[in-house]
Amino acid sequence: MAMMLAATDLGIGSAHAAVGDQEACRAIFSIPKSHYCPYLLALGYPKDRPLVPIRHPDRRALDDVVHRGRW
Repeated sequence: MAMMLAATDLGIGSAHAAVGDQEACRAIFSIPKSHYCPYLLALGYPKDRPLVPIRHPDRRALDDVVHRGRW
C-alpha cells in the first residue's frame, strides 16, 4: 500500500496481483525455493493521460462513516 501511494504521488500508476503459480514466479524472478511470493506489484506511467489526484472526491463526510463510542 505504501509503495502504491508513493507511486501515485510521483504520477506512476500501479496494480497488484496475486501469484497463483509459485514455481513460475520463482523461475522468472530468481526467487529461492525457501521464499514465498504472495503477490506482485506492477508500476508504470499511464499512456493516455497523466495520473493526477482527484481534487474534490465525491465522498460522504468523515463523521457520517466514523462512529466514536456510538453506533
